[in-house]
Amino acid sequence: MSNIKRFAGFAVLSVCLAQAGEALSATAGVFQFVAGEVRVGLAAGSERPAAKGALISVGDTVTTAKASMAQIKMGDGAVIVVQPESRLTVAEFRYAGTEDGTEKVRFRLEQGGLRSVTGAIGHTHKSNYLIETPIAHIGVRGTDHESWYFPSPASLDGVATDAGLYNRVNVGLTYIRTENGEVAVMPNQVGYAASALDRPRLLDAMPDFFNRSFQPENAQRGGSRGEGKVADRENGGGIGWGTWEGGLAVASARAGNSAMPSSVAGNLRATARTAAFPQQAITATYNHVPGSGTVGGTASPSGTINALSVGVNLTTQRISSYALDATVGSQNWTGNGRGTISQFMNSGIMLRGNCSGCVSGSAASTGAMGSATGGFVGSEMDTSFSMRSAQQQSISGTGLRAR
Repeated sequence: MSNIKRFAGFAVLSVCLAQAGEALSATAGVFQFVAGEVRVGLAAGSERPAAKGALISVGDTVTTAKASMAQIKMGDGAVIVVQPESRLTVAEFRYAGTEDGTEKVRFRLEQGGLRSVTGAIGHTHKSNYLIETPIAHIGVRGTDHESWYFPSPASLDGVATDAGLYNRVNVGLTYIRTENGEVAVMPNQVGYAASALDRPRLLDAMPDFFNRSFQPENAQRGGSRGEGKVADRENGGGIGWGTWEGGLAVASARAGNSAMPSSVAGNLRATARTAAFPQQAITATYNHVPGSGTVGGTASPSGTINALSVGVNLTTQRISSYALDATVGSQNWTGNGRGTISQFMNSGIMLRGNCSGCVSGSAASTGAMGSATGGFVGSEMDTSFSMRSAQQQSISGTGLRAR
């Protein structure tokens, strides 16, 4: 496919039709978090600053400056994080609330990076989710993944990076496709394509920029209220999602409250922080929302999350409990884990458990291990998990928890 053909669909998009006679709004999602300098180029040609709570529509382009980022909740439940120094366009979005084949999302990544935890689109009709770059396409199979595209050699935090497209999978599976072939990317792997004429391949090592940590302290200055990612310098720079007002971070575990758990009070010393929070704000339990998320594995492409709960303790900065129970085909998987909030939001916490039915011809249980990651979005938590048994059977999935 030539670059001319690839970009032919990048013209301004109008409102799409889900069915004959049924018009869908061009609205694609809403900004849930904005930090630093983030601009939105509108399909009509004008531009505006991005802001928490503002809508993003089909044809809009999000541009982030250095040390700036934005988190978007799409209409199908997907979460998109636009990384610093990036340019991302919502080229197409159609979702009428059902997975009937008419749903579709297409992003255009012109430079920089994004992390995506997919929503309803792409779970049933896999080809309906697509990320386009000037040199290659990325498709998914229900996943949590991160993609970076560098049009030319770049330097990130002083580390030289070759030009090209990089795609890392945390959960699920993606593929990178160019004019000369494609490669499938599994969890903890990174796919790479240097150019449109390059055959994509897997890298032997994880590039350092996938582990970059961006810690903007405030999304809105001047004592205004905002939401964001803040750093606790007194306790080693631990990261948490939270709300603040006039520099004072607050947290809440009340159901339906829009605040996200925070591990930090910006103008409180460590000894005073715990005393300042009421007890119900320090701990929270997130439970599985029936019907949300997906799970699949070697036994079957689809399964069921029977139960999934996550306990959070903001006093100790830890995920106090992570308990998973899922059925995939004839297999039943259980997993338990704990760790720090920073681990959970970055590299992941370890899961240990069992798989019943993983041993061929036997219902006996065998040991299994894996990992889980997640992030806090409003009063909800998005999480991804994967596990593998001693017999090399495996599962992976995503889900939504609410407290």
